[in-house]
Amino acid sequence: MFNELIRLNTDVLVVGSGGAGLRAAIEARKQGVDVLLISKSQTGLANCTACALGAFRLAQGKDEKEKYFQMVLKAGRYLNNRKLVKILVENADSAIKELKELGVNLEISKRRATIISDKGPAGAVLTKTLTKYIQHLGVKILSNVMIFDLVVQENRCVGALGFHRKTGDIYIISAKSVILATGGYSTIYLYHDNPRIITGDGIALAYLAGAELQDLEFIQFQPMILDLKIPRMPILDWTIEATKNLVPGGPLLNVKGEPILPKYGLLKNKILRDNLIVAIEREIFEGKGINNSVILDLRSVEPEEYNKVFPLEFQQKLIQPFIKIFKTRRLHIASCAHYTMGGIRINDECKTTVEGLFAAGEVTSGVHGANRLGGNALSEIIVFGAIAGREAAKYAKQVKPAEIDKNYILESREKVQETFNYSKSKKLNPAMVKNKVRLVVSSFCRPVRSKEKLEQALERLEQIKKILPHIVAENFEELREAFEAKFMFLLAKLVVKSAMIRTESRGSHFRVDYPKQDDKNWLKNIIVKMEGGETKIR
Repeated sequence: MFNELIRLNTDVLVVGSGGAGLRAAIEARKQGVDVLLISKSQTGLANCTACALGAFRLAQGKDEKEKYFQMVLKAGRYLNNRKLVKILVENADSAIKELKELGVNLEISKRRATIISDKGPAGAVLTKTLTKYIQHLGVKILSNVMIFDLVVQENRCVGALGFHRKTGDIYIISAKSVILATGGYSTIYLYHDNPRIITGDGIALAYLAGAELQDLEFIQFQPMILDLKIPRMPILDWTIEATKNLVPGGPLLNVKGEPILPKYGLLKNKILRDNLIVAIEREIFEGKGINNSVILDLRSVEPEEYNKVFPLEFQQKLIQPFIKIFKTRRLHIASCAHYTMGGIRINDECKTTVEGLFAAGEVTSGVHGANRLGGNALSEIIVFGAIAGREAAKYAKQVKPAEIDKNYILESREKVQETFNYSKSKKLNPAMVKNKVRLVVSSFCRPVRSKEKLEQALERLEQIKKILPHIVAENFEELREAFEAKFMFLLAKLVVKSAMIRTESRGSHFRVDYPKQDDKNWLKNIIVKMEGGETKIR
């Protein structure tokens, strides 16, 4: 079934071609080492950076940086790793300015830097520009290759195994250090705004390799308009924040026509990404929603009123196409998984708990705590992408290459080929299994949770576990989906278990049976690790 077994050697292997991976590759290459960047899709495309609106958060000057630091902690409900937050705050300004040197056109203001371009979406401009730069530096690139295994020998990551989505060639990549920059796991939900190919691979691979994960229960959701059926959300938390005083009681209504915002103190208090979604989801949990949604009614607002509440140019451009729609009809608003605060646990050098394995970007955890502050996603990937690249290169210079065990390669190849075993008594399409996982998580592990619902989620995931061995792929694209299905199942189970353990409400995680934030007992992270083939949680 497979064509060739291709062996490659590099100093630093970067997995993922979003902003964090590209920035890591640039920095590692600048340190004078060989760098290989691998992407599951076309390099620089089909990642969350390419879909981003292009706003960075930064601060200049001592006072502004202190305000920024406190804002990040407050948004994260003080669960953030303060060392990582400090690094973000102190380095965001200079790291973003460095992008200009790499060819990215930026307009810098005191608190934000916005990518300016008339050639396309801001995020895509960023990734395309950085992709050209890594090519200029001589970084080797391998597109359309899925990494399905990290090779760990004596608790040191010495490389990875992957296969080409088109040809079926298997790659055995020996590396002195490996950087994971593969994004988050929002796609375990039915409603999400991430590229469908971003399925939490790096987090699952790190877990299977023995690395520690943390904060998996914290998933950031955004409001999404169901009626329009477009891939990117046309409405965000700041849209409702800006328009809440244009309508008596606010524009959000439940099925009874009752205003939602006053019930949760959101007319007087600032709307954040977590408290808005919790308000919406509590109405749905109590049976006051419509097919897992609530109503947005802005029909009474005149078009000129929007100009008063959207002063920033990029916000006006975003809202302008929808003003006519807002005027003519009510819309259904649902919770859409947007960003994951949980991920691989790293230190201030982007090192994981596995020697030789580094990580940067949304694949990691610690910077954002229980809820991410808007604008921090792009700032994070640039700051920590550079750190990961520098530290991985530094490590690579200090160690000798390790030869990957031949028996391990053969065993891994046999496991992959087993997916093409058509003689299996039951044959399941991997896409169907992925949808089963999404349905379970979306039904029983929503932003508003309860012990009963989470127990139901675990029960149904156990049923899915029984059918995983029956997945059969008929081509290499289905082989990709087969691995994605297994990774998504694994992450779904870990997310539910973490949500079960956190018996409080904090940030994006709300328990109806524990509705209060409990700093006395729960101002701490939940850490997940695989030991001896079993999940250990502390």
